[in-house]
Parts: sequence; structure tokens; C-alpha cells
Amino acid sequence: MKEYVTIGKSETVIENVIEKSRFIASAMHVETAEQALNFVNSKKKQYYDATHNCYAYVAGDKAKFSDDGEPQGTAGMPIYECIKGKSLDYVCVVVTRYFGGVKLGAGGLVRAYGGACADVLNSADKVSMRLCRLAEITIEYSQLKTVRRALQSVAKEQSVSYSDKVTLHYLILDELSSTITDIISQNTLGKGQIEFLDKVLAVYDKAGV
Repeated sequence: MKEYVTIGKSETVIENVIEKSRFIASAMHVETAEQALNFVNSKKKQYYDATHNCYAYVAGDKAKFSDDGEPQGTAGMPIYECIKGKSLDYVCVVVTRYFGGVKLGAGGLVRAYGGACADVLNSADKVSMRLCRLAEITIEYSQLKTVRRALQSVAKEQSVSYSDKVTLHYLILDELSSTITDIISQNTLGKGQIEFLDKVLAVYDKAGV
């Protein structure tokens, strides 16, 4: 599993007017190439009367772009290069153009489409998908307050259950596994038990991480 940065799940839309042409850029987080194409088709349906609906998406090892009738290399590729240049993954951007009567030339089109993509991605929320693990921690009741205080700045509590002992589940960054082990050992005098479960990619937004 590879860590990556993407955008939030809510659609982001911006609009620019360049030489009387309207450029509407729509950006969406996608999990698969199929989702990306569904998003493209939804924009084509929404802007059915537009002159062009150009797009690009990157979804892991899948990527595609389209000029949708604009001169080759002036629309889809600049959108794609913008997504890659911002080091984003699992993102689809559609830039819709309503022609305003003034030709922009190849260079102008590249700047317009690339700029619209940059604007919409700059406006979108960014989400870091980090390599994490779920840690199952078993401690005595008397150690609960101390352990929670020690972990609050480096881990995200997911659940707690009570029986003869207390069992806590924390989401932690994989790279902090040894640190968490040390924290539990130090704060339970070596009596606390910790088990690390499967690795997952997850949103991890603890302050300072």
C-alpha cells in the first residue's frame, strides 16, 4: 500500500472567464477509473450545451485524459499534468468550455485549461491517506487515565470496552508502532498488552502529524 494525497469527497467547482469564453472546472475524488468516467459523463450531461467538456483523471495506476474536440494536447494533457504536478491521486477534473467567440490559440488554451484545473484543485480540501494500523491495547482499570493521556497526541482512539480489564482500540501511524509500544510499556510498568492488527490506508489528521 502506498500513501497518497487526494481531495475531499465533496465536489469542488470554480468558474473563470477568459476572452469571453467561460471555463467551468469541476473536481471530484474518485476511487476507480469507472467512477471517474461516471463523473465525466455526469458533467457532460449537466453541461450538454457546452462547446467542450475536457477532462483528466488519475486513479492509482489508471489515468486518462481527453481534449474533447480542442486541438490535440491543448486541454486534456494540461489538466493531467496539473493533477500530477500537485502530486494528487484518485482525482478527476473536468473543465467545461463555453466558447465566447475569441480564439485563444494553442498556448492560450493550454494556459486556460491548466489554469482552471489549478484553481479548482487549489480550492479543494486536501486529504492525506496514511499507512496506519489498528492497535488493540489491554490494560488495568487503574492505568486507563494515564494511558489515554500518554496516547492522546500520537494516536486516535477508536473504541473502548470493559470486562475484567480495559481494551482500547487506537488508530496509529504505522511508523509509530515502536513508539506506541514503548509508551504502553512505560505507562503500565510493562504490564499492558498491545497487539497490532492489519495495516490500512486511512485519513490521519491528528494535530502535529
